[in-house]
Amino acid sequence: MIWSKFVKYLTERQKLSLRNIRSGQEIWHLFVSRLNLMLASLTLVVILFVVILTTVAYTPILDLIPGYPGNRSRQLILENIARLDSMETLVVRWERYNRDIQMVMDGVNVSSLTEDTIIKSSKTSPFPRSVSDSLLRKQIETDSSYMLVRSNPRQRAEVSFSIISPVGGTIVRPFNPKQGMFGVEIAPQPNQAVMAVMDGTVISTGWTTESGNSITIQHAGNMVSIYRRAARILAQTGQRVRSGEAIAITSTQTSERTPLLIFELWNNGNAVDPENYITF
Repeated sequence: MIWSKFVKYLTERQKLSLRNIRSGQEIWHLFVSRLNLMLASLTLVVILFVVILTTVAYTPILDLIPGYPGNRSRQLILENIARLDSMETLVVRWERYNRDIQMVMDGVNVSSLTEDTIIKSSKTSPFPRSVSDSLLRKQIETDSSYMLVRSNPRQRAEVSFSIISPVGGTIVRPFNPKQGMFGVEIAPQPNQAVMAVMDGTVISTGWTTESGNSITIQHAGNMVSIYRRAARILAQTGQRVRSGEAIAITSTQTSERTPLLIFELWNNGNAVDPENYITF
């Protein structure tokens, strides 16, 4: 009995009309029931929900809301995390590779400098390897005049080549191997070209936290020159350079704050005093 009355209450038709307020004449009318109004309202709510959900899911509308991380923002965050991880791996490899090269020139037996290490480091090089570059590398690898040879560190290195100054400036820290200074520190002018001291081939370029931008050049007669703390490297690994050719640039800051350039000269794996052979 109660249920039938409730159903009748919901399905009972009502007249919804619009009348002119002045004349009282009916303009428009509609017969509806309470059940129809409830179903129409529910349908409208469902349609609005679907429209809002579709808009949020398939459009970048959330990016317009300040402080809300939309789909594009989350994608950029993931891409930046991947880039940082790749850069960290690259820096670790280059630091290990440069450290091992330094130990080889010091005459230390480096077990970590394996063929796999060199291959991985070459794959991460930012410079693409061309056909001519590959031929040059093969020529250098087979030419004994470009090989690093260990010798007795007690023997004094003899140099019979004409060596020019890498950069103009004042020496602020001389050669002192006992204090870990295997070259000289030079205070150059800002934005000055750093030149190759002799003809040779660039065997490594890179950046480390201790030395900054560094470049190493192999010369004839087992001579190696190293240039550290450059602002920008101009030469590439495997490139043949001539004496006096610009291979790097010093800092563009003022002379009072210009980072010191470290220049090292090695012969047969032994560090030699550059001031004995170069007039700075």
